[in-house]
Amino acid sequence: MPSSTSLAAYLPNFLISRFKRGSVCYIQRLPFDIYLDHIFIYLHIEDIMCLRRVDRTYFLLTHEPIIWKRFLERMKTPIPPLRPTFRYSLQVTDFEIEQLVSRAISLEDNWRRDEPRVKTRKVMEAHHRVLDMRLLAGGKFLIASVRDLSSHRYYITLFSLDHPKGNRAVARVPTISKAYDLQAKYMRYQGRHGIMVAYTRRTFKNGERCDIDPSDYKDTDAVDPPFPFLYESLCLHISLDALEELVDPRIPPGSDEFYNIAVARSPPFLQVSLFESETRITSLTLFELDQKAHVAFVQQPRRVVFIDLASGVVSRMLIHNYKDYPEKAHQIRTIRVLPEQRDVVLIRTIVSEETPGHPVTEHLTEMFHIPPHAGTVKPFERWPVDSRVYDSFHLSDPVTPSIGIDHPNLKPASGAPPPISLFCRTVGPVGIVHYLIWPKIEEEPNKPPRYYFNLEYVVPQTVHVSGPWATNVLTGSSKALMYTVDSERKDTPRVLTVRRYLSPQLQPLWSLRGLEDPIEPISRRDRPELSKKYYSSFNLPRYLRRKLDDEGLAAITWDEAIGRMCLACGDEFKIHILDFASAVTPDARFKQWQLTQQIKLNIPADPGRTTGCETRMDVD
Repeated sequence: MPSSTSLAAYLPNFLISRFKRGSVCYIQRLPFDIYLDHIFIYLHIEDIMCLRRVDRTYFLLTHEPIIWKRFLERMKTPIPPLRPTFRYSLQVTDFEIEQLVSRAISLEDNWRRDEPRVKTRKVMEAHHRVLDMRLLAGGKFLIASVRDLSSHRYYITLFSLDHPKGNRAVARVPTISKAYDLQAKYMRYQGRHGIMVAYTRRTFKNGERCDIDPSDYKDTDAVDPPFPFLYESLCLHISLDALEELVDPRIPPGSDEFYNIAVARSPPFLQVSLFESETRITSLTLFELDQKAHVAFVQQPRRVVFIDLASGVVSRMLIHNYKDYPEKAHQIRTIRVLPEQRDVVLIRTIVSEETPGHPVTEHLTEMFHIPPHAGTVKPFERWPVDSRVYDSFHLSDPVTPSIGIDHPNLKPASGAPPPISLFCRTVGPVGIVHYLIWPKIEEEPNKPPRYYFNLEYVVPQTVHVSGPWATNVLTGSSKALMYTVDSERKDTPRVLTVRRYLSPQLQPLWSLRGLEDPIEPISRRDRPELSKKYYSSFNLPRYLRRKLDDEGLAAITWDEAIGRMCLACGDEFKIHILDFASAVTPDARFKQWQLTQQIKLNIPADPGRTTGCETRMDVD
């Protein structure tokens, strides 16, 4: 990391002119290096914010990224994931450092309260009707499946969020028909960091046309079409190098410079794979194995397909028939890949008739080793879920720290990883059952402890009855959202409540979690007490509650790391962005001064002289 001395060379002449020996104010006679290296290191965040309100001089000085990088390196509160191409030492991303610190503290504090509040809300133009959405980890980018008003054209659109010039659409690609089961993750492909997007679409097998449009139905609808469907699983990759240029805060969107960059670049979406299937494809999941991008999905009733996106090699895992029941008795409900231990968690339902007319339903959670070759496999562990009637099962993603190439002082989280959450939606009665799958520790002499997931530590948490209204869950390992709708059959159901969920077994762990370094604390105030309420309803903005009541919910997504929820209502061409954490948005004066004006080294105007020519700069 550059030292503050080298960074000082880049400070504007405005600050240099204020910190000089002849200043009227004695404290401003101190060199600004003294502030950065010898005074600010003893201050808390609250002190820095108080100084910011003194005058323009301190307003600009307290935005220096070296101050916030020190806070970031000392804090132990989990910070939002960093995208792979985030350059910790580049000037163009300096404004994001303070956002990381403020957002992490604000979210943790807000989530602990009995009634967490929506901190900020924004509305972004989507230009199309939104069908599905996925937030990338860290909330910087949003991927959406959209269609035009006449339902003739379907696209995947990429949006940039938290841009100093405002949230906006950056790129889109046509998808021919509706994109189902949309997934998106930061992944490397052919040596390039980027965003991998996976989705499925369905058309008629032989291209027949009739009165039924496959895109008119939900992915979960049981459709009996007049002609067989053809299911296609596609993966697209977007290079982050090209994307970072398009969202560079120094380049105004819509300017000639922006247009020239966009035209000079190749189309941002690169198709990586296309897999065709005559059987329905479900449970898409993206993961990295051996530093290579993979996608996995389910072909009912008992086949899991893995595709190495780097080589195109396809592997099929055929799950054995449980108790030799007929194949039609089996159904895989969901899967989750654990690449760190090369295992797959799988939940399936078996309906058998041991005696005619008396069906018996069993739900099994099983773990399999990712096979090196095709064949029928058996689980090495099994845990039976209780015998309720379930509508669906939802597993949270395993949490993996994201540390980029340019973050030398940001260490991955140590200790045991957070547990995996299993949410089961019940039918009778209607509600949600929650389990935690805890990691197991394996210790060997003279070796660091190893943690891995198995089914030995599956612990029940809560049972929530919401009938007659159906409850949906947006999963998270430690922070989850639940929303209740009036009908599951509607394309845009009316939303009754949106709630924060806290797992009872995670709460005491949260309260014992390490705070900031006691020797070098970053904040003067104590954390709020941890709430004892498992469910808390959000007080959504009044205009948004009206929209959800009148027009219904079209799409929703959630990122627990950043505390951000995005949703779209009815047929409107807008996306509502709700943040449960406060993030510092650069002041308009600061944006104009630092992000749109050229900052030069303070080099003497006359090379023959040893003192530089100081130019006073006023900030309006």
